Amino acid sequence: MNRDLFTLSPREQAIHALHAATAIYTREPVVDDLLDAVDWPRGKRRLVDPSCGDGVFLGRALVRLLREEPDIDGDTLLDVLQGWELHPGAAQHSRERVAEILEEHGWCSTMAAELAARLVRQADFLTQGPTAPYCHVIAGNPPYLRWANVPALLREEYAAALPPHAVADLLHSFLDRCSAALLPDGEVALVTADRWLFNLGASKLREAIGKRLAIDHLRRLDPSTTFYRPKDRRAGTPPRIHPVAVVLRPPSLASIPLSAAPVFPDRLEHPNQHKGPTLGDIANVTLAPWLGTNGIFVVDEATAATLPAEYLVPAIDTDDIRDGQLQPPKRYAIRTTPDTPPPPAILAHLEANMHRMAKRGLRKIPWMPPESWHRRSLSEPILLVPRIARTLRPVRVPHGVLPINHNLSIVAADSKTLDEIEEVLCSDEANAWMQAHAARLESGFFSLTTTLLRQMPIGF
Repeated sequence: MNRDLFTLSPREQAIHALHAATAIYTREPVVDDLLDAVDWPRGKRRLVDPSCGDGVFLGRALVRLLREEPDIDGDTLLDVLQGWELHPGAAQHSRERVAEILEEHGWCSTMAAELAARLVRQADFLTQGPTAPYCHVIAGNPPYLRWANVPALLREEYAAALPPHAVADLLHSFLDRCSAALLPDGEVALVTADRWLFNLGASKLREAIGKRLAIDHLRRLDPSTTFYRPKDRRAGTPPRIHPVAVVLRPPSLASIPLSAAPVFPDRLEHPNQHKGPTLGDIANVTLAPWLGTNGIFVVDEATAATLPAEYLVPAIDTDDIRDGQLQPPKRYAIRTTPDTPPPPAILAHLEANMHRMAKRGLRKIPWMPPESWHRRSLSEPILLVPRIARTLRPVRVPHGVLPINHNLSIVAADSKTLDEIEEVLCSDEANAWMQAHAARLESGFFSLTTTLLRQMPIGF
């Protein structure tokens, strides 16, 4: 389509915008591995790619089909292999790939072009695709895009056609529609971003899909070698996703059930077989308290100078850590107790600033912070592990200092000294375990939860 973008209709502009944000294609070796995992081609089993892009899945599937059935007729071919693509330019590229393969296998150019035009449908699988069981195999690389980034016009169309659990991400939409279009003995083989497997916001999606399907195969992929034409990136740079290859089959034929519970790909590849003590057995691992909007229960040095010192405790957050070292605290937390009102100066400060408190931070006792910490002992040093980090690198925090805002505080128990725990957490073995079990985020970061750290083996 060569028309200037500004001459297109609003819907055509939305389709182009969506394609620009999601055009990420899979390299042939990854495609071949996924196609090896499904029962196709066989008889009249139908394979559908719901978002075929430039046709790499269709092309590799077509080569297999023609190798298995060199004398297949056109009508049968169109019945057992189909592709859907919303973007006109991508659909044309897919048709050209299909036509070229047909010609290489002896079809005349006219017939090859006609079959390719019919095999690849320029239409939206989410709103125009099958809603009843139709497919024996669904294979491809559906788009991943957070719902807020989907063009508004298309977002409205999808919201009207899809259930609420399928509209947090475009990937969720395709997963839900694919599972609904699958026949009872069908299977799904996709390259996806990993976040739908464990994000809390995808729990209802997993639960819905899990009523029909379970995981039979799940493998993490390297984004630097899995894709070409990465979306919204400089040439040669990988996209900011963590891809996996996943095969879903009916629960009776698969080994890993799908439910609202999260599924972590790395834990399946590297199961925790440690039988000895864990960090949770020898240390208290707790979240640091969230004290609400800054400037109310957490104040800067200038405000602290106007308040009674006995009600103030030095506080630190992740921005106080530089190059793995804790900097001197520059803020203070106001310590209050529920049974005794603080002195007038503290009350006056809180009353003057409480209107700025986030709604979720308001409490019935006006002088208490969103999360109470008045019983927390600060008499011993602790180790602090930021919740979002590239490596498992604890930071020593001296006694009398309060970590805030849901960092992870690790307090040594009697059975082990803080030095010994710090040595374990800094070890290569601990970092390798963390990277195999923590949820991956963008730019090489991991999410380090209290649950994860409590499960960490001690004595590798």
